[in-house]
Amino acid sequence: MQVKIIDPNHPCYGQELEGARIYFDYYHRGGKPDLYQAKAPEGGFYRLLTHQIDEAHYEAQETAREIEGLGANVGDTVIITRMGSGGSEASFDLNKPHVITKISSSGTVEFDNRAAWGFRPDVIVITRKEAVKA
Repeated sequence: MQVKIIDPNHPCYGQELEGARIYFDYYHRGGKPDLYQAKAPEGGFYRLLTHQIDEAHYEAQETAREIEGLGANVGDTVIITRMGSGGSEASFDLNKPHVITKISSSGTVEFDNRAAWGFRPDVIVITRKEAVKA
């Protein structure tokens, strides 16, 4: 993954460095920013907070990785072969085709406008739509 530094006071401002998120405040409660680590060009590592990096750039990479692992994208009609942890409305039928309506950077996939959702489910694509850009 690449971490793009947007802090004008950082020595690597404007650069994309190899790195990763090492602390993720899932609920963003308590005002704690996420923590990232990036390899410094001169060796060693930088520790960076959310406000110092282009968070949308990082999230887009994670979402792309989840889409690749799923083998399907938003708008595709699929058969769900394994839901993963999640939930659904009482009337949701796993034996019927469903449309993927959202894929999060954390691996949660939403079907039929949140009629069901699962964490990294297994699906078989029936019809493929053009990739939807976040």
